[in-house]
Amino acid sequence: MKIKILDLTRLNLMSIIRLKNTIIVASIVLIAVVFSFYAKVYMEDIDASEASVVSESIIILDAGHGGEDSGAIGVNGALEKDLNLQVSLIIGEMLSENGYTVIYTRTEDKLLYKDSENIKGIRKISDLKNRCNVAKEYPSAVFLSIHMNSFGDKQYSGLQVYYSTRNQNSEMLASCIQSNVKKEIQPENNRKIKEGKGVYLLENMENVSVLIECGFLSNSSEAEKLSEKEYQKILSFAIVCGIIEYMNIKS
Repeated sequence: MKIKILDLTRLNLMSIIRLKNTIIVASIVLIAVVFSFYAKVYMEDIDASEASVVSESIIILDAGHGGEDSGAIGVNGALEKDLNLQVSLIIGEMLSENGYTVIYTRTEDKLLYKDSENIKGIRKISDLKNRCNVAKEYPSAVFLSIHMNSFGDKQYSGLQVYYSTRNQNSEMLASCIQSNVKKEIQPENNRKIKEGKGVYLLENMENVSVLIECGFLSNSSEAEKLSEKEYQKILSFAIVCGIIEYMNIKS
């Protein structure tokens, strides 16, 4: 009789253990399912957040001129179109390394007109319109047009930024770039940002947009610096600092 009681007790104990194990396993499965669900929701939120950040962090870099349009010619023989592209590509690389999506209006030595628009007197205006069309494809993007300056009086030098009056944030972007260039590499540059009145690109797009005159090719000292790869990198870094400062303010 004692043996039977012992067997019954052992049987009950085994049943309890099995029940506990079943509950534990079920709990683990439930926790795993719940965790998986919330992890999926969390990752979807992260993806949505990242997508939002990316959509608001597109930078369009527009290297002015190109092809048969050389732009200004430096006193050292440097062509503005070439320097514009070189600086744009450096700026673009730096921005990409900092997580921004970069769109280029051109990466080659050419104007942006179609074959059907290859007509004297039409090519240039078609080029400008097509640059504006790139901006229209990315309405939330920031648009920067890179140029070099020139003037009859060879004493003038220094970067200057023009901004669009069609988007109120353009002035802030221009100010960030101008101030960072002054702080980083041109402490004696007292130029002020200006409204881009009469500048086709700035008057014909809704984006936050600026046009950067990186320096004067009519000034022999500045023309030489603008033609040097190392100076282009330093200048580009200062411009990128301004862009990132603006993006951080707006985020």
